[in-house]
Amino acid sequence: MARIIYSINGEGMGHATRSMALIEELRNKHDILIIAGSSRIYPYLKELHPKVVMYEGIRISYNQDKVDDYETLKKYFRWILKESPKSIKKIYRTFKKYNPDILLTDFEGTTSYIANILNIPVVCICNVHSITKLKNIIPKKYTKELLKAKIVVNTTFPKADYHLITTFFYNPVRRENVFLFPPILRKELLKLKPKSLDYILVYQTASTNKKIFDELKKTNYDYIVYGFDMEKKDENLTFRKFNNKEWLKDLENCKAVITNGGYSLISEAISLHKPILSVPIKGQFEQILNALHVKKLGYGEMYDNITSSNIEKFINNIQKYEKNLKNFKTEDNSRILKKIEEIIEKECS
Repeated sequence: MARIIYSINGEGMGHATRSMALIEELRNKHDILIIAGSSRIYPYLKELHPKVVMYEGIRISYNQDKVDDYETLKKYFRWILKESPKSIKKIYRTFKKYNPDILLTDFEGTTSYIANILNIPVVCICNVHSITKLKNIIPKKYTKELLKAKIVVNTTFPKADYHLITTFFYNPVRRENVFLFPPILRKELLKLKPKSLDYILVYQTASTNKKIFDELKKTNYDYIVYGFDMEKKDENLTFRKFNNKEWLKDLENCKAVITNGGYSLISEAISLHKPILSVPIKGQFEQILNALHVKKLGYGEMYDNITSSNIEKFINNIQKYEKNLKNFKTEDNSRILKKIEEIIEKECS
């Protein structure tokens, strides 16, 4: 049995849900302490696991459907100057008290720096490093965004001994310590029996992007909309607050998905063979990369902006995307769990 710290990036719920899918399996054999990178994911993790420590990490700021670089930088420097000394001290003490054999992390940089200092092996399990560890071919117009993303990833996350990258596109790797695996899927999702009912599921990363409402209303389709923290009916839009059970039911039975470029929802939709219209958050290259591959693989469409005409084009081609999605083989998490156990045995025996 190994003593494992599993640290989780706090930017979005996807990091937490993916990580818990693995933790629920690993804790049958190992002792695990979770470090949560924000108060946003802490309640979810605390409900499912007895040992969770939280610190408040950095969060991205949005302005409508764009990353607000200025506000995000302000948050970053405020955190560095005011919050980081206290947070780093708290995490360092947690490491010293718990005395882990290994760190598993879903792109949580602060804990990874501390593990490096303490000579604790680091295994990064995420999709974000597809930006830096894979050989990606992208349109020239996204070159600036790619360079910016590489700087951010390499600055915020230090050296890892192993990179286990989960992905739905398998581009060539750049290093020997990089391994590719299919998307991590929750048990609840693997149990779903998808249908195609007469509505489209909409999820938005940025709750400020309310201009999408007018475009959806111009079309003759029904939508269930998440991401705006409200419960109401507005013409052909049904808004829901997040509830995991209801969310899974809506995802299971939707005709298609309209979203940004977040990896978790895209990978779950692909695994359920749901066509995707992806409009990535501007300035968020990881989302752009995911959306580019949705289009390249024929699983849906990618647009820079959401318009009623783009929605109509997408819906008119749903059967084509459904045919392509049938070629995607949905797998459970056994392959990545086997690799994690191999690493634990090698590093902790």
